[in-house]
Amino acid sequence: MIFKRLNYQTLQSLRLQGYNILLTIGRAEDENPIYFPMKLDSFNCSSSNFESDDAATFQGKKILILDEAIQRSLNHDLNGIIQLDN
Repeated sequence: MIFKRLNYQTLQSLRLQGYNILLTIGRAEDENPIYFPMKLDSFNCSSSNFESDDAATFQGKKILILDEAIQRSLNHDLNGIIQLDN
């Protein structure tokens, strides 16, 4: 496993690889959450019901839309790390 800091460069790299959401492994309340990237084929950001200014939660897990996370990372408004399998 590889862990990378949640930042603009890492998020852009994930988007180029086809990922479109990040899901926490731990609880949504964690101050420094661990995310893992996911690819959802039928996911459409413009028609989703996710909150646009914050991460949505689902069954206690935090979900970040990758495009929105990239925008937030420009303001250093994100914290956490990403777990990658390699």
